[in-house]
Amino acid sequence: MPDSTELPRDPASGPDSPRDSTRNPAQDSPVCSHLSILVSDPQKQRADQVKASSSYVTYQISTKIDNRPNPAHRRRQLHIADKSKKPTDIIVVHRRYSDFVLLHTVLTQDHPSCIVPPLPDKKVLQYIAGDRFGHSFTQKRCHSLQNFLRRISEHPVLSQSRMLETFLVSSDWDAYRRTLSGTLVANKEEVSDALMNAFKTVHNQSEEFTEIKEKSEKLDHNVSKIDKIFHRVVKRQEAISDDFGKFSQSLRELQELVSDGSESDKALCAKVKTFNEGISQLSYGLRDVSKYLDYEYIVDLKDMEHYIDNVKQTIKLKDQKQIDYEELNDYLTKSINEKNNLVSGYGGSNYFASKLEELAGINQEVARRDKISKLETKIGSLTTEVENAKEVADAFEREVLKEVNIFEGIKTKELKSSLTALADNQIEFYQKMVDTWSKVEQGL
Repeated sequence: MPDSTELPRDPASGPDSPRDSTRNPAQDSPVCSHLSILVSDPQKQRADQVKASSSYVTYQISTKIDNRPNPAHRRRQLHIADKSKKPTDIIVVHRRYSDFVLLHTVLTQDHPSCIVPPLPDKKVLQYIAGDRFGHSFTQKRCHSLQNFLRRISEHPVLSQSRMLETFLVSSDWDAYRRTLSGTLVANKEEVSDALMNAFKTVHNQSEEFTEIKEKSEKLDHNVSKIDKIFHRVVKRQEAISDDFGKFSQSLRELQELVSDGSESDKALCAKVKTFNEGISQLSYGLRDVSKYLDYEYIVDLKDMEHYIDNVKQTIKLKDQKQIDYEELNDYLTKSINEKNNLVSGYGGSNYFASKLEELAGINQEVARRDKISKLETKIGSLTTEVENAKEVADAFEREVLKEVNIFEGIKTKELKSSLTALADNQIEFYQKMVDTWSKVEQGL
């Protein structure tokens, strides 16, 4: 996927808080200010010269500001601490993985109805095994972090977050992190709701969301299948590349054996050398293709799998809110039926309980009226709660539909870009091989 990305900025002036999320992007004018972002150059750093465990990796984030003049739209200038910088200057900051985690946490907390793109998983085999500073691991993570920022930049709400702006350009990021200390809290209510509703299903699922779930499952299955296939392709190509490398070494040894002979041997030696150059180029080319697949294309596939998981989790959260509404509505219906039975004289306690109440001197009619009164109060309270739950469920459902549409747009663009890059890489490889072996053929 492309390394640089265009990030639309907030077109309207907002509160000074970097975490302002109160504006409705739909009410804003089209954006006219853009950022180009590039994540690169992972470098190992050591905070403590004694403890090796305190080492970490920083990633360079280069942000180019392009404030395009457009008098038809309002424009919020990006805040830059260094006033000497021009709008076209590139702002370079360095962030570690935990900084990306903080950005993700704040965006998730500030925009609970948004599908916030996932970060690359920290608990991977290389991290656990202690190879988190290796070239392969850091380069793959760098590519994933690039995907993360690009997805945020293409989201109409998340891209306007002041937190994102601070993350990209702040020269005093550590001080800003300290100001957030204690303000980030986990949403325990949502966690408990998820546990309580884990084994419940929505009774009246809309056809639209049924189709969305089916498409998500199918996409997840297909991407996962392609991911596994290309893992096998990489291993196979690396094995073939190694075999060609060994073959090339054997040809060099053969070339040495015939290098001191007659003129015919010298001619043969020259032809062996020419043929060996073609084999070497083939080995290097296959290795480069495998590296591209391993470092970029497969990383893109894995990131897409995680993104789809986030979509499914957001849909589950929508289902939880609908389940809450349906449970309250069922409870309200039972209370209404119970009241109606009491009013009609068919409700109340069972026969033995009634006899016990009579022996205790309880007036059955007074008790019945008291129960009806309590039920009326409960029904009034439940009616309000059901209306609120319905409003919340419907509003969240509308937001999730918008988020799914945003995901579809980003997903389509990503897959197209990723497949285009893969095709270009393959075409480049085969074109190079055609040129190489055409020269070999001429030399033979």
